[in-house]
Amino acid sequence: MERLVGSRPASSASKIQRRATPRDRGQTPRGPTKTSSRLNSPLGSHAATDLGSELELITAAIEPTGGTLTVDIEDGDGWDTDLEDVKKLIEKAKPKKSVPKNSKNKKGKKENYPKRKVLSEEEKARLVYIRACIKFSITPSSLFLRGLKKEQINLQNQGLGPLGTQAVALSLVIDRSVTDLVISGNAIGQTGIRYITDMLMINDNISHLDVSDNNLQSYGAQALSNMLLQNDNILSLNASGNHFNRNDALLFAEAIQFYRFSLRVLDLSHNNFETEGGQHLGPALAANDTIEILDISWNHLSSKGVEAVAQGLKENTSIKTLNVSWNGIGDDGALFLVQAANVNETLEVLQMDANRIGPDGLTNLLQELASNKVLLELKISKNPITTLGPESALQVINAHPEMGIQVLEIQDSWLTSEACRLVYDIQELKPKFKVVHGGFTNAHDLIKASIKKREENCMNDPFLFLINYVNDNRLRWMDLFNRLDTDKNFSISYDEFRDGMKANNIPISDKDVQILMERLDEDHDGAIDFGELLEGQKKYLKRFEKVMGVTTSITSSSPSTRQNSRPPSRQRSRPSSRTQSRPTSRQQSRPTSRTDRTAALTIQQKARSDMETYAHTIQSSNESSMKS
Repeated sequence: MERLVGSRPASSASKIQRRATPRDRGQTPRGPTKTSSRLNSPLGSHAATDLGSELELITAAIEPTGGTLTVDIEDGDGWDTDLEDVKKLIEKAKPKKSVPKNSKNKKGKKENYPKRKVLSEEEKARLVYIRACIKFSITPSSLFLRGLKKEQINLQNQGLGPLGTQAVALSLVIDRSVTDLVISGNAIGQTGIRYITDMLMINDNISHLDVSDNNLQSYGAQALSNMLLQNDNILSLNASGNHFNRNDALLFAEAIQFYRFSLRVLDLSHNNFETEGGQHLGPALAANDTIEILDISWNHLSSKGVEAVAQGLKENTSIKTLNVSWNGIGDDGALFLVQAANVNETLEVLQMDANRIGPDGLTNLLQELASNKVLLELKISKNPITTLGPESALQVINAHPEMGIQVLEIQDSWLTSEACRLVYDIQELKPKFKVVHGGFTNAHDLIKASIKKREENCMNDPFLFLINYVNDNRLRWMDLFNRLDTDKNFSISYDEFRDGMKANNIPISDKDVQILMERLDEDHDGAIDFGELLEGQKKYLKRFEKVMGVTTSITSSSPSTRQNSRPPSRQRSRPSSRTQSRPTSRQQSRPTSRTDRTAALTIQQKARSDMETYAHTIQSSNESSMKS
């Protein structure tokens, strides 16, 4: 079982702790590590000096000879960085004494020494991480080592702590491949966020950062805002759940309105900005032109704080999605936002869940949006709108078909029969319109909606695209299987399935490929054989017949048979069935049941009696003629 990073090693890891560290070996760095000018942290030189000095000590242990960075490896073997082989990696990370090549032993024979390989940045980053874990007596994380390969590191809830975060930061100073870093829920504290921000002063390749739920407080807000003022490569930041207060909102406001601010996605939810925090953020949004998705939910903004945000939204030209849920804004605050959305020409999604909006307030909101063609989604779940709110809202939407709203989300509200009728009327004019709701007040409406949903799911099934592709190209299912089975091992792996969809221009996404793999792979061996593919086709056709109630469209588009693939002359020369090839008399004389057998006997007896009567008539006529 993998250990959490930051925890003390067990008995097996204690051996690693007893090995000589770089300081024990008394090696000193030969020169300062080359870093960017961003090494001078805005928090002071102390933080940057700590990070730089630790990096110098660790890299000096990897570079015992100075000059080119090398390490001994075995012939034909690469580097194995899985956690199962972490011991091997640690052994390889130990510095080797440089020995001249092809040296001779005492007997005069040449000795073959291992070859030497120049390390890449990725391999060097792994070695630095392993060295840091040994130095700080913590267990290396397999998730981090795998993330260096995938360019996306997800260390959510791994218990890093400050020391584990320092090891990660030291490695990422060198690495230049990672673009996404998730380090949420690790209790990194003020020390950990200092190492992360100092690392981001040097590493300008990371564009997505998640440091949520780390209890950073005001020190973390200052560190993040200062980092954003100098690093213009961060495109997404999630800093929710860090106990930022109203004064910290001012720090983020200063960063947002800075001319070098480049964030596209900003999540500051689950903090304590309160009314004053909203008043700080409002003017900053008016001056910003880069943020596209902003989440400030769960911040106790109230109606006055949201009013300031709405004023800034009127002048903003970039925000497309705004989430102000769980702020207690009421009907007045919601009306401020809707009026701002009418002035703003970019807002497409507005989420106002759990904000004490009543049925009358919902009706007023939609009346204000009657002429808005830009807003596409309105989410107002967990509000006390009762069953009257959806019905009145749908009446407004039905009366204004030019309204741009395509999705109305009221997840905890029920729809009446009248509301269902209004939904169907709206969908005739706007086919993409839908209502996300909590249920129906009428059983008939529930059954009707359930049938409609099943039909939509059946028509949107990704397997239907495979059937259409086979029919349009006049293929057999064996032909499709051979096209997807590129390595000819009589099975289709996930990669072969995905690449085959793209190579044959079949419009199936990677998510749908995963769904089909899970559905067709009945034996759960990670691959699809030909029998599983045919079985999946049969199951889908049965489901289609059951749900849609028709078989003509699917039957006509079924895969071609062997008979249809033969030449026309051979088809005509062979009888279509065994029944038609039999003589007519044989067909009629062969009974198929007891009832048919009895009827056949009756017919035979009647035929015999008719023949006897006919023979008797002929004989009597002949006798009469002879007498005459």
